[in-house]
Amino acid sequence: MALFVMLAMSSCNKGKNDKSSDDDDPETELADADFDDEEDSGRDVTDQRDRADYTFSTKVITDEEDVAQKIIVTIKNCKFDESFENEIEAVTLDTVFWHGFGSIREDDINFDGYPDLMVCCGPFNSYGNFTYGAWLWNQKIHDFEYVKGFDELFDPEFNKKDKTVSSRFRMDDHEDDAVYKWNGNELELVSSETIIYSELEDE
Repeated sequence: MALFVMLAMSSCNKGKNDKSSDDDDPETELADADFDDEEDSGRDVTDQRDRADYTFSTKVITDEEDVAQKIIVTIKNCKFDESFENEIEAVTLDTVFWHGFGSIREDDINFDGYPDLMVCCGPFNSYGNFTYGAWLWNQKIHDFEYVKGFDELFDPEFNKKDKTVSSRFRMDDHEDDAVYKWNGNELELVSSETIIYSELEDE
């Protein structure tokens, strides 16, 4: 069976230090940061990996009918010329008619001031319902860590004020809303609600 790929990339074109402030957009504005060299997993400071050293690329693997199968995510350290490949499942939809597969976002999803990595797995239906694989930048070990279960959130939104992550899934007249908070590198459910729009119209 033939396989085809689509590519997405981000480049190492940011400043030396890649820490974002609470008032800045982490994708566009960067501020200098002081790194704690005592928490660097034993690496010599001359060998330190900084957040700004990294670039990302993705390959969307499809079948012969252009249906998405999986996404290969490459995390590359530009300073040391190191590359690490990760594989995540894609939503199995036709990539000709549906979009978003393998797109890269660098939001600060855990509110620590450093941009993290999100890779889109694709939409679930015409309402959107996009899901993402995610990796957190860990400033203590100067490396990325995969977030288990993050791809179970739909259309995630990040609220800096109360440091919550919201998920919203829409199907016909049903909407499932959930709110999460970080506990270390894991998300814990804070609240959930189901809205049925037809019932609201009857009130």
